[in-house]
Amino acid sequence: MSALTELKQRLTQLRQQAKMLDQVPIAGKPQDWFQTDLFSCHSPYLTDYVDEAMQQLHRLQLCSSGQQAASSEQQQRLAERIAAQCNALTRAFANSETRKNFKVTKRKVQKVVQQLTQSSRDLYQQLSQYKEYEQRLEDMLRLAQQQNKDVQQQLAVQARLGRCRRAISEVEQQIQFQEQHKR
Repeated sequence: MSALTELKQRLTQLRQQAKMLDQVPIAGKPQDWFQTDLFSCHSPYLTDYVDEAMQQLHRLQLCSSGQQAASSEQQQRLAERIAAQCNALTRAFANSETRKNFKVTKRKVQKVVQQLTQSSRDLYQQLSQYKEYEQRLEDMLRLAQQQNKDVQQQLAVQARLGRCRRAISEVEQQIQFQEQHKR
């Protein structure tokens, strides 16, 4: 089997893979797969790049059969370019799976960060609410003391105020713990 035939078979396989990959939407799929001078096309579809390599192979076949004039040096450069394109396409297929996994991981990380942020917001909101309770309880205690209310009532309000302050302290510790572990 000649090298050109092998190359054509390889490109045919790559084209089938490219068709399958182009049908599946991948988050973060590049607008241009290659940023080199290796390909003249710029497309989000790998099939277009494989087609370009196949056109180059067709040109090489015409040159080697004598149907198109080209020196052996030009034919050699064309063959090297096609080989480089095949290698680049093969790497792109290998990297597409990695890119897909990276996007899935990135989404998971974003979700965890969002949960932490939401949790942090919830804690600050809870702290604010507890501070309001604390203020009201202090006002109730002050009023009860000014009006010389029953000692039992004053003790009950003081007990509630103590529980409220403990809750505030716990929420502040949770906030501090979260902020230390964000870094």
